[in-house]
Formats: sequence, C-alpha cells, structure tokens
Amino acid sequence: MLAWLGGLLADVLLLALFLALGLALLNILVDVIVLVVGIFRTVEAHRLAGTLTQEAARAIVEPGRVKGDVIHLVKSLGMALVAALAYFGFLRARRKYLHLFVEAGFESFVSKRYLVAREGGKLVGLITVVSVLGVAVGTMALIVVLSVMEGFDSTLVKKFMGVFSHISVQVDPRYLNTRVIPEAEGARIMEAMSHRPFVKGVAPIIDYECVVRNDTTTPANRRLAFALIRGIDTVREPTVTQFTSYVTQGEALPKDGEVVMGERIAQRLNVFIGEEIVAMGEPVQTANRVAVKQAKLKVVGLFSSGLYDVDDKFMYTTIKSVQDLRMMEDGGYEAIHVKVDQPEMVYDYGHQLLPDVPRGYGFRTWQDINPDFFSALWTEKVAMFIILLLIILVAALNIIGTLVMTVVQKTRDIGVLKSMGATSGMIMRIFLWHGFQIGLLGTSLGVVWGLRLCRFVEKDIDKIFNLPGGVYGIDRLPVIVEPSLIATLAACSLVICVVASLIPAWQAARLHPVEALRYD
Repeated sequence: MLAWLGGLLADVLLLALFLALGLALLNILVDVIVLVVGIFRTVEAHRLAGTLTQEAARAIVEPGRVKGDVIHLVKSLGMALVAALAYFGFLRARRKYLHLFVEAGFESFVSKRYLVAREGGKLVGLITVVSVLGVAVGTMALIVVLSVMEGFDSTLVKKFMGVFSHISVQVDPRYLNTRVIPEAEGARIMEAMSHRPFVKGVAPIIDYECVVRNDTTTPANRRLAFALIRGIDTVREPTVTQFTSYVTQGEALPKDGEVVMGERIAQRLNVFIGEEIVAMGEPVQTANRVAVKQAKLKVVGLFSSGLYDVDDKFMYTTIKSVQDLRMMEDGGYEAIHVKVDQPEMVYDYGHQLLPDVPRGYGFRTWQDINPDFFSALWTEKVAMFIILLLIILVAALNIIGTLVMTVVQKTRDIGVLKSMGATSGMIMRIFLWHGFQIGLLGTSLGVVWGLRLCRFVEKDIDKIFNLPGGVYGIDRLPVIVEPSLIATLAACSLVICVVASLIPAWQAARLHPVEALRYD
C-alpha cells in the first residue's frame, strides 16, 4: 500500500514538473514573439517619427516597451531553467528508484519503465516526444480556437439582444387581418405582462421601412438610402433594449420630429448632428396626382451597435413621428417588446405570456429574428472542432508508429515476460498503458498551453496586433473558457490516444514466446 501511494505521489509530482517545464517553454516562445513585434514597432515609430504626432507614435508602440519585454523574457528564461533542473533531476531519481514501486501494478510498472528508461534508442525517444507534442498542440489549438469562438459568439449574441428584444408580441394577420395593436389594448397587455416575475421590461414599438435622403436642394449632393425607422417609447424602451448605451454622439432619446441614426447610414447620407433628413412616407392622393408624404427629421444623435446591418440601415425616433409618417390617425403599435431574466428560456416564457394577450396574437423570439445567423455560428463551431480534431488524429498515428517500433524493439522482452507467466492480456495492457501515458502527457500539456494562451489572448494580445474595432465592433479578442468544454476536449484526446494504442498492443499480445525469444 505504501509503495502504491508513494508511486502515485511520485507520478503526480513528475507530471506537475513536466507541465511546469512545458509552461515555462511556452512563456519563452510568447515573450520572444512579443519582443520581436515590439522591436519592429519601435523601428517603425522611429522611421515615421517626423510625420507622426506624439499620440500616434504612442499608439504604435509604448515608450520603454522593448526594455520591459527584455526583462520579462529574462524572467521567463530563469523560470524555465529552474523548472528544467527540477524536472530532469526528479526524472533521473524516478528512473533510478523505479523498481521500488513494483507493487504499484505489473502492467503500469513495465509501461512506465518503457516510457522513462534510457534504453530503446534515440529514434524511439524522438518519435515519443513528437507524439506527445502532436497531442499537446492539437489539444491546445482546440481549446484556444473554440474558446475564442465561444467568446465571439457570446459577444455577438449580447450585442444582438441589446438591439432586439428577447420576445416580440404582435398580431397575427392571418387571424385578425391587421398588424396594428390598438393603443388601449396595448396598454392593457403591457400592464398584464409587467406583473410576470420573469419580465424585466416591456415597451411598444412601430417599424417603418422607407427611403430616406439628406435634406439638400442640390441634385448633385443628394444621397438616398433604404432605412428602417423604428418608433419607440422613450420612457419604456431603455428597460428593454440597450440602444441608449450605444449612442456615441449627441442625444440618446429623441423627441417628436427628431431621430437617432446609425453611424454608417449617416456616413452614406453625409449628414451630421443638427442637420435634417427627409423620410418618404405613405402615398397621398391629391386632386391631380398621387404624391408621397415626406417628413423632415432632425438628427440629434448617432449610435454604433457593432452590428453592421443595424448601423447601416437602422434609425429610431418617437412613436408619434412614425405614426404621422405612416398616417395612422387612430394610432396604435406594431409590436410589444419584452425583456426577460433568462434569454435562453424565451420559448417557455413566450407561451406563459400568451394568456395575457387576446386571441389571434403570437410571439417571436430573438432567435427567430435571424435563425440563419445563429445556425451559421453553430455550424462554424462544429466545423472548426472537427477540423482541429484532425491534428490530434495525426498525433494518434504517431502514437501507433511509436508503439509499433517499441513492440519490435521489445520483442525479446515480451518473450521473456510471457515465458515467466505473463498472459496475452497483461502484455496488451502494458502497451495500452504506454499509449495512455503518452496521451495523458500530451493532453495535460495541451490543456495547460491552451489555458495560458487563452489568458494571453484575453489580456495581452494587443502587444502583437490590435483588433480593428470599427470592423468587428470590439477592440480585443473575447475569450470564454468553459470547464465542460475543456473536460470534453481532454476526454476526446485521451480516448483517441487509447484507441490508437489498440492495434500495436494487440500485435504485441499475439507474439508467441518461442518466436519472440528467437528474435534478434
């Protein structure tokens, strides 16, 4: 029992030192890349020193960055040296006193002997290292890529839900032959919904798709754009969406006759805060012809949501302004937006809200607004998982090659073991343990490397490159590390490595002791 416990503690300590050494080597690689980028940026800043302002030069590279990067690299080298001395010193002691832990299990003892012993030749040892690194790199790539994609997905979903409500209650025209919710009925519905414990906000809206243009009398300077104008309740809307927090210039809450628009559509129309735009409304029958109702709206604010289509086509004003544009003399709303406490439960919440609305009403969720978008995100994540898993499969082929060479090299040892009473099942378990240990080393190292790179990407990726916020709506790569995802990836990697060990282990188990002992 003591021998088993001592062997277990020795193995855990050796694995910890191995991971510490691997982490130290990764830190050196990262610090070298950061230093090279810092030197390049410093040279670039000096080359452009005569044409850049002080702020622009500081944006390229911070003063004293190269010195700080060198100091950080020296510290990493020192930590790597200490980790290497500790690991190789303990490995030497473990190899020397491995026989003391024979009670820990025959199969595991022999497989560890094959893994850490010096006998076996440099080629087998090199292939073993390549196999471990292959599994580590594959696991690391899976963790980093899927964590960054999870961060991107979460950020995009949050932005999407900041623009669109969780649930939208509206009239089904197939039953009531209308799309308008009367104001009195809408007020009653909102009052009933607001008493639901899961409802965090309720607000009416009315949308209108039309052509807008800048207010100019010069045809050469006139610009047109297709836009979606949303009428909002300026009091209730901030409790449902986050448009007011996206405003970058001017006022967030417009009054009647005023509008807040996306920065991109403002650029296309070439309008600025304080200027007016002309919205083309419903056609109006006059005595001689049919004219299009036009309404002037003063631009009082600009917003940037980070979603391209929204910033390029969307603008909002008061409900009354849109009602006038659509010539809705009786008023009314087009939908009632609802914000709930748990967005992932919108379908259950939507069905719970149906008793609060009259017959002929229905609901849509934020997932129904753009299902192709969310389907594409999921498909992309699955595709990347499969593609990166191929790296681990390649490493598994290396494991097969490593074990086949080990079996060939240890043929006489297998014959001796079988002649001493070892069964075919025991021989098979020896090489399965061998493959499992390679997979465990590679997977553990890959998890450590992946978590370290995820932290670097989240905190310090701007030392290598800056994410263009104007394109992606965010200025750094978002990273979300899910423990369940890490556990799943590690389990998949280990299973692949063990499965890859089956063929050479089975081949070793089939060796006849007499033929094995005759092997030279």
